[in-house]
Formats: sequence, structure tokens, C-alpha cells
Amino acid sequence: MDKRKVYRLLLVLVLILTIVYTLSILGYLPYFPYFLAYYIVVFFIVLFLALRWHERLRGWRL
Repeated sequence: MDKRKVYRLLLVLVLILTIVYTLSILGYLPYFPYFLAYYIVVFFIVLFLALRWHERLRGWRL
């Protein structure tokens, strides 16, 4: 899969998860369990670190 497609898919996934997380924090999704919102935050952190390390390692191979 092309790198551009992967980033677009990740962008869509992150946007959807951000909307769901925001709505659950505001109380519009009262039945959305808190632990799922916690896992969304953990996923964001892991994704950020993975993408950061990927770019850092890619830069060293030049």
C-alpha cells in the first residue's frame, strides 16, 4: 500500500476517533464507556510515537 494512502486512512481513523472521544467527553454519548475513551487516547499516543520514530529513523538512512 502506498504511504500516502496509509496516511490518509490514518487521518480518517484519527478524525473519527477524535469526534467520538469529544462527544463522549461532552456527554452526548452517555453510553460510551469511559475505558474505550481511555484506549482511544492510548492509541493516539502510540500512533504519534510510532510515526515520530518512523520519520526519525527514515531521516537517518539518507
